[in-house]
Amino acid sequence: MSLEWRTTMLNSHEFEGDQRQNIEQRRVMIKQWAQYVRTHDDSEWSRQQNRLIDSQLQSANEMDAASDTDPVRFAAARSRVRGR
Repeated sequence: MSLEWRTTMLNSHEFEGDQRQNIEQRRVMIKQWAQYVRTHDDSEWSRQQNRLIDSQLQSANEMDAASDTDPVRFAAARSRVRGR
């Protein structure tokens, strides 16, 4: 699965295809998450969620404080963090 930024407008068939793919990806993720929650202790997945949310909030606050909200720079930083 590859995510890419589109630079052109989608026609209706492409849009509907993208929308179907997005819905299917969400369903898969929801099923994976439900399976994970059923098979792991509440305190474990709750702690993991807290760390994720806290790190997102920290990043958002740091970007805001640095006035670093340029979308192009944000995408570049995200790619660096993801190792791409």
